[in-house]
Amino acid sequence: MRRFILIVGLLLSLPVSADDASDLAEREARLEALRERVATLGEMLAEQRERAGGLEAELARLEQRMGNERAALTGLDEKIQATSKAVAQRQQAVAEQAQQAEAHQDFLAATVRSAYRRGQADTLKLLLGDFDPAQLQRLLVYRQRLGQARAEQITQAQEAVRGLKNEQAALEQALSEQRQVRRQREKALAALQSSLAEREDLLAEVEDQIDNDSARLAREKAEAESLSSLIKSLRERLDATASSRVTTDLPSARGALSWPLQGPLLARYGSERAAGLNWTGLLIGGEAGTPVYPVAAGQVVFADWLRGLGLLLIIDHGDGYLSLYGRNQALYFNVGDRVRRDDVIATVGRSGGRPETALYFELRADGKPVDPLSWLSAGGHQG
Repeated sequence: MRRFILIVGLLLSLPVSADDASDLAEREARLEALRERVATLGEMLAEQRERAGGLEAELARLEQRMGNERAALTGLDEKIQATSKAVAQRQQAVAEQAQQAEAHQDFLAATVRSAYRRGQADTLKLLLGDFDPAQLQRLLVYRQRLGQARAEQITQAQEAVRGLKNEQAALEQALSEQRQVRRQREKALAALQSSLAEREDLLAEVEDQIDNDSARLAREKAEAESLSSLIKSLRERLDATASSRVTTDLPSARGALSWPLQGPLLARYGSERAAGLNWTGLLIGGEAGTPVYPVAAGQVVFADWLRGLGLLLIIDHGDGYLSLYGRNQALYFNVGDRVRRDDVIATVGRSGGRPETALYFELRADGKPVDPLSWLSAGGHQG
């Protein structure tokens, strides 16, 4: 932009001789060329801005997809953990059943040996006339039934072992498939991350071409207006459904609210953000993927990508109080969901094309930003 202004200024400062009529046509031609150049530069600037807008839209789509992939990976990890636990339980059950079958076999073998020894003795008693034949018959029948019962117990235990081994094999197959799906999702996430890095580099190059103080101010104002418009829309919608909204004792907790993230304060409420604009919330530093918690229970009224704030989640706490959590890596709740204080609602990121990894947190009362530091507990951040 500065180069464009310099070119226009230099061309307009060329000397013009009013007395030289023969030079008029040349001056007019030069003026026309200047106008064409101005129009061309204007078109180039418009194209650059349009390109930047297209790249931002691509960033939004990529970051949304990455957020979904990360949420899916979290769900897969939970399934893998549950399946692994089930496999371990089946393995333990197989070992217990096998041990029971072995015990039955040992007992049956001992019974057979004992019966054989007793059988020889009983036969001798019978030959010597010391044993009642009827009693011997009953004893043989009893031993036969006892052996059959033990054999059935062994068969049942062996069948149970086979069944458990089949279940274990099925679970191990499911576990293998889940891990394969996770590897595929990790690969897809890595590809998305690579594409995102490329788009961010391109966007940085384009923004370097068009970025100046006035453009930055316009962008920041557009973001502020976009957020204000969203808040106004949400307030109107919430006011229209006041009977079904959540209630809160948030005012009584002023100065004692838990922090959404433990980390250094990178920007404070009211500090200068850009020429003519101040921060209306807090910027809290943190590592990518760190859990983000709500400052209080409430209902999700917005969960989507918003220009300047990336993946944004807004919670209605009732009585006109809203809390905003922006620049996230992934969102774990949808519009209409109720959240509790100990729920992980998002993870820290730098969505929205931001260079630093941080959480943007804002607190609003009746649609107007308030200083979060006067509501949050003291000493809840680092630095």
